[in-house]
Amino acid sequence: MNRSARPAACAAAFACALSATGAIAQADPPSSPPTATRPAPATPGNLTPDEKRCNAGLRRVDRHQQKLAETKRLHEAARKTAGTCGSARACEQASHRERTLDARSRNEERQLARLEAEARSLCAAVAPAPRPR
Repeated sequence: MNRSARPAACAAAFACALSATGAIAQADPPSSPPTATRPAPATPGNLTPDEKRCNAGLRRVDRHQQKLAETKRLHEAARKTAGTCGSARACEQASHRERTLDARSRNEERQLARLEAEARSLCAAVAPAPRPR
């Protein structure tokens, strides 16, 4: 194939491929009706901004409770290690770690209390409506 025929051949191949994909696209079934005609699902996308802030505050509290539980677990392990250390250096390191984890635990408890207070105030604005009787 000479150099002048190559662009024409490429254009013809592209045109064939383009027409084939057009036929496939036309054979697709029609799409479902618009979502505006369907009932809205009960998903987080339907939440009000106040409800979203309340949920975010509660997630923060949950994450921090998990973090505090892990710190307390590490603190208990460090306490056991400090009781069974073999050398003076090992005892010093274990007691230092225990003191550090104790301080971290106290700080996390204070922060958890602050986050819980924030979540209570955020969720107070989203108080559920009274149920009809």
